[in-house]
Amino acid sequence: MPTPFGEHLKREREMRGVTIQEISTATRISTRFLEALENENWDQLPGGVFNRGFIRSIARFLGLDEETLVAEYALESNAKAELRTASHSEQIPRDWRPLGAAAAILVLVLGGIFAVYHFGPTWAAHIRAKRHTKAESTAQADNADPKNGTQTALAATLVPLTLQIDATKPAAVRVMADGRVVFSGRLRRKETKGFEASQNFEITSTDPSALRFELNGQAVSLPDAKGKPTESVTFTRADLKQVAGVSH
Repeated sequence: MPTPFGEHLKREREMRGVTIQEISTATRISTRFLEALENENWDQLPGGVFNRGFIRSIARFLGLDEETLVAEYALESNAKAELRTASHSEQIPRDWRPLGAAAAILVLVLGGIFAVYHFGPTWAAHIRAKRHTKAESTAQADNADPKNGTQTALAATLVPLTLQIDATKPAAVRVMADGRVVFSGRLRRKETKGFEASQNFEITSTDPSALRFELNGQAVSLPDAKGKPTESVTFTRADLKQVAGVSH
């Protein structure tokens, strides 16, 4: 087995009859550092280039080869440092807490994906069913509420009245919408006119049999006056309801 660096250095010094204090005086290296080198207490040395500088100065003073001594130091100190590091790593227990936390997060994420994939459609269907049931309940309550019937009637009054007149042969016609004359003249055969009102239409014709009427898409007619001028006839929403009732 090769001689350890510290023991080799100490033996070379003692063979020359030189004390540590004499080396310290000649090289200006602290006796504390010289003793640390001989005892191989690397953690008590400043380290790096300082240690190599100490060894070169000692080698020159003792008449030794500088590069050889530095190489011996490097080999010895590195080997001891690696042994200490390995031993320290074996003694320190590993902290598994970060890995445990990461594993727990992974389990939660995978569990969430599994739940969404397998139970998501069921939850969505349940929510849609609840919304549908709520909508039906609201509709039934609205139908049973007298106020809602008033609101429905009010909404119906907002829908405009539309009147379409088709002439099967020439005839004179006057049309009033909400009390305002919107047409007064003669319709030619197969001519069609359309009008719109909010409340009512008032119609006068010289030949009612020549005309066909549709009120909001429902067929209506003027009284038959046998070719004579008729009195004004008014169409209102009440007429529309009556027509709708007959059609059903």
